[in-house]
Amino acid sequence: MNEREKISHLLRRFGLGAGKYEVDQYAPLGVEGTIDRLINYEKVDEKFPVNPYEMTGYGEEGLLMLDPPRFAAWWSLRLLLTQRPLQERLTLFWHNHFAVSGDKVFYGPSVLEYQQVLRRNASGNFRTLLHEVSKTPAMVFYLDAQMSVKGKPNENVAREVMELFTLGAGHYTEKDIQEAARAFTGWGIHYVDFGGQTPFEQIIDRCAREEKMALNFCDVPALHDSGEKTILSKTAKFSGDDVLDHLCAQARCPEFISHKLAKWFIEPPISDGLKTKLAKVMSESNLEIKPMLKVIAASDEFWSDANVLKRHRSPIDYYVAWFRQLGIQPVLLGLRGEVPNPYKPMKQELRGAAEGLLFLMSREGFLLHFPPNVSGWNWGEAWITTANMTARQTFPTMILRGDDTNRPISSMIAAKLINENRVTNEMEIVKHIVEIFDAHIPDAKLPILAEAVKKLGGVEALKDKEKASILLASLSGLMVATPEYQLC
Repeated sequence: MNEREKISHLLRRFGLGAGKYEVDQYAPLGVEGTIDRLINYEKVDEKFPVNPYEMTGYGEEGLLMLDPPRFAAWWSLRLLLTQRPLQERLTLFWHNHFAVSGDKVFYGPSVLEYQQVLRRNASGNFRTLLHEVSKTPAMVFYLDAQMSVKGKPNENVAREVMELFTLGAGHYTEKDIQEAARAFTGWGIHYVDFGGQTPFEQIIDRCAREEKMALNFCDVPALHDSGEKTILSKTAKFSGDDVLDHLCAQARCPEFISHKLAKWFIEPPISDGLKTKLAKVMSESNLEIKPMLKVIAASDEFWSDANVLKRHRSPIDYYVAWFRQLGIQPVLLGLRGEVPNPYKPMKQELRGAAEGLLFLMSREGFLLHFPPNVSGWNWGEAWITTANMTARQTFPTMILRGDDTNRPISSMIAAKLINENRVTNEMEIVKHIVEIFDAHIPDAKLPILAEAVKKLGGVEALKDKEKASILLASLSGLMVATPEYQLC
C-alpha cells in the first residue's frame, strides 16, 4: 500500500470512513501523523457545538420531549460532524460492550449520561470506566440493581459484570456470582421528587433546564449486605466497588478486554502473539486503553492483506461513512447558526440529517441506545442480509434524488466534478465517484460503470441538475451493489 492507501485504511478502522475529502485532510500528516491525530484526539477541536437538548423539541404543555431516541439522534449527528472519529468509534465499542437499552431505560437524560460516561473514558482507564458506567442510573436500572437488597440479592449485575464486562464466560463459578450479588446490594437510584406529587414529566423538564438529573445513583448502607463473601478465592467484606476492583485485578481481565478491543479493529482470528502482547501492555499500564490502541495500529496484523478491505460493512461503516464522504459538515454547521437557547428545537434541515441517519441505520437493525440484548449486536457478516442489501441499493437514489427538486447534494457533487476535477469523459466521472465514496471496484468492472454513465448523458448530463441527479444516483446504485463495496 502507498501512503494514501494506508491513511484510508486507518480512517476506515480508527475513524468513521475514508472518502476522498477526509483522506485529503489527513494526507499532509502522513501515516504516523494520522495515527497520532486519531489516537490523541483530546488535542483536536471536535467541532461539534450542538447541545443534546437542541434535539429534544416540545411536547404537550410545552414540556421537553426527553425520550431516548432524541439522544440517539443527537449521537447520530455527532457521528456525522465530529473531527474526533476515533472517540466516537470507541464510544460505540463501549456501548456494545456495556450494553444498555432505551427499551427499558425510558428516561432519556439517563441514557445521555451513560453515553457521555462512555465517551469521556473511551480511551482512558478501563477500571475508571467500569466503576463509572456501573454506577450510571441507566446501568443500575437496566440490570435491576435497585431491586437488590440485603437478604434478597439480585444476580443480574454480578453476572453481567463478570461474563460480559471483565472476565468472559467460563472464568467464574455460580458461587462467585451469588457472593458478588450480595456485595452489590444497596446500589440504587434516587429520584429528586421521591414522595412528591409533581408529575414526572414536569420534574424531568425542570431538571433538564436546570442542568440536573432527575435520577441519580445512590448507595444505601442500610440495604447493603456487609458480611464476608468469598469471590474468586478471596474472602473479605466486599462492597460493590471492591468487587469491581477485584475483577480488574484478575489476570483474565486484561486478556479478555484487550482481545475484544483488538477484534474491533482487526478481522479475527487474532494471533496468540498479538493477544499476549496486548494483554501484557494493558496489565503493565494499569489497565489503560490508549497504549493498546497504539500497539494495534502498529501491528503487522492491522496492516496485513487478511485485514485490509476484509471487514463487512456495518450500518456505521455504510451510512455514517457515506454522509461524511459527502463533505457536508461545514454546510450543516452553517445551517445551525447561532443558538442562544439550547432548548429551542434546531432547524429542520439539521434535525433531518440526524434523524435520517438514525433511521437509515435502524432499518438494518442498528439503533443507537437500543441494542438487542445485554450482549450488544452481532457484527461482521451478520449485517449482510437480503433486506439490508436491498436497503443499501436504494439509498443513493434517496439521497441524490430525494424530495427536494433543487437536488442539492447531487448538484454539489456534479459541480465538483466539473469545476474541481474537470472531468472530460465517462471513465473520469466513474473514477472520481469511486474515490469520493472509497469504493474499491476492480478495474475490470469500471468500463461497465462508464458505459452506464455514457447512456445517461455523460459529462453533458452533469450540467443539468435533473439529469445529473439521475446519472449520479444510477452510478452510485451500481457501485454499492458490487460485492467489493460491502467490504471496508
